[in-house]
Amino acid sequence: MAPNPLTSEPGTGTRTTADPKILSLIRDEPTRFRLHSAVYTNQHIFDKEISRIFERSWIFVAHEEMVHQPGDYVTTNLGKQPVIVSRDEDGDISVLFNRCAHRGSVVCREERGHANVFRCPYHGWVFGNNGHLVGVAQRSGYPDDFFDWGLRLEPIPRVETYRGLVFANLDPTAPPLSDRLSSVRRYIDLWCDRSPEGRLRLPEGVHRYEFPANWKLQAENGVDGYHGNYVHESFVNILERSGERGAGSTTKTRNTLGSRNFAKGMPHGDGLLEREEGMLGTFDYRGHKDYCERLEASYGPDRADDIMMQRNIFIFPNLFLFESHIRVIHPVSPNTSYIDVHPTYLEGAGDETNEERLSEHERFFGPSGFGAPDDIEIFVCTQTGAAASSNPWLEFSRGMHREALNELGEVVGHSTDEVPQRSLYREWLRLMSEGERLEENGL
Repeated sequence: MAPNPLTSEPGTGTRTTADPKILSLIRDEPTRFRLHSAVYTNQHIFDKEISRIFERSWIFVAHEEMVHQPGDYVTTNLGKQPVIVSRDEDGDISVLFNRCAHRGSVVCREERGHANVFRCPYHGWVFGNNGHLVGVAQRSGYPDDFFDWGLRLEPIPRVETYRGLVFANLDPTAPPLSDRLSSVRRYIDLWCDRSPEGRLRLPEGVHRYEFPANWKLQAENGVDGYHGNYVHESFVNILERSGERGAGSTTKTRNTLGSRNFAKGMPHGDGLLEREEGMLGTFDYRGHKDYCERLEASYGPDRADDIMMQRNIFIFPNLFLFESHIRVIHPVSPNTSYIDVHPTYLEGAGDETNEERLSEHERFFGPSGFGAPDDIEIFVCTQTGAAASSNPWLEFSRGMHREALNELGEVVGHSTDEVPQRSLYREWLRLMSEGERLEENGL
């Protein structure tokens, strides 16, 4: 009898919350790749994901435009740990633990705002937006050298920024962000350079939605080119009825074999869905002559053509760069997650282009759009099915027989192949296994 990954004994057909055998959760063979459904449902696995992945990796915490002016801040989490991203009076960005140095209360309870100082609600201690302690209620209760004790909002050990994307890492020994992003940097640049000036703006609003399913379902789905013909069939039919595009044409474009219709897996768990056309919710830049001329003037015709390719870019473990927006994954529990969607504006693209682009974003990705409800329904279906006691193995084998390694070190398949998902789970397994080794050595 095959061993049960959730116990140390041979398979019994029962599910437990015992320490799962991490290496047994993925079966990676030459022509077949399978995943045990416990990775969606097991509390112990989820807890280890938080400690071994989200609290030891470079995690996206904000875009610089979210804290545009001195005093601006946003709050988020690194794993389970609350943090504040703020811009101080010198214009520098700090990422601080959201925890008072006195008795441990959070000092900032809003998700976003503007403040010169953070005041603890418990006993009134006051911290500057760079984390320094600047005031204490009833100061006479402490000795003269009190401010020499070094009490402050503690900074996150590692904070680095690339093209406006702010990342933080709780591991002080982590390699530089430049090393982490080396394979995906080219695509980040192409994404940013959709702006003829190479700069993005973000509105203050954010579209947040929660769903009762595992965070990895969103990570898989955003670079899944296989589901669109089925999950989003109603939207394709609406495009046909409105005369915008025939359903057959959309399907044919997606299914075409050949160049410029790829799914890519990269080192570090990153992935990419890349098409010349046929991506739902994507703005048609090539149909806007003025924008194309601005882009070509900035970058030349060849690079402008590459920039206008349709891409969904996943940066493991929590960040998507879609054509129209930044999407951030927040894991809460094995069966609860929430997503933040931040629309973007392109500096130098012109008001008309930005307005039409935002309108297309709202139609598919917005709060009343078609895309998220379709996907969430599938996430719930998958999470529900994962609890079944039948064969627990999930197939991620599509396209393994036809994928290839290109000159950039990317694994490349057809855009409907599960190449990015395999990349995601290979990195997941590496980090989970490495974390297990570190924990066994008391690190």
